[in-house]
Amino acid sequence: MLPPILFSKRNRSDEEVAEWEAQQAKLGKDYDSPWLSGMVTFSGFVAAFIGSVAILLILANLHHGTVWVPYTVILAALVAGHLCLRALLYKRRRARRRNVPAHMDSSARSVS
Repeated sequence: MLPPILFSKRNRSDEEVAEWEAQQAKLGKDYDSPWLSGMVTFSGFVAAFIGSVAILLILANLHHGTVWVPYTVILAALVAGHLCLRALLYKRRRARRRNVPAHMDSSARSVS
C-alpha cells in the first residue's frame, strides 16, 4: 500500500491544486455522447487487436498470390470504421464548442 503522503494536497501550492482540479474537471467533461466516446474507444481496441492479427496473416500469405487481399480489406474496413467514428466525435465536440457562450469559453481557457 502506498503511503498517504503521496496523495496529500498539503505539500502542494494552491495554484498546483487548482490546476490539478481544473485538469480533472476537464477530463470528466461529458461531450454529450458517452456512447459515442465508448464506441470510439472500443473500435480502436478492435482495430488494434484484429488488425494486428490481419497484418500477421497478410505477411504470412504474401508469397501465396492474392490470398492476402481479403485480410487487407478487413484491415482497411477496421481502420475506416474507427476513423469515421473519430471524425464524428470530433465534429460533435467542435459543434458543442461553437455553442458555448463567449464569456464561458474565455473563462475556460484561463483555467486550463
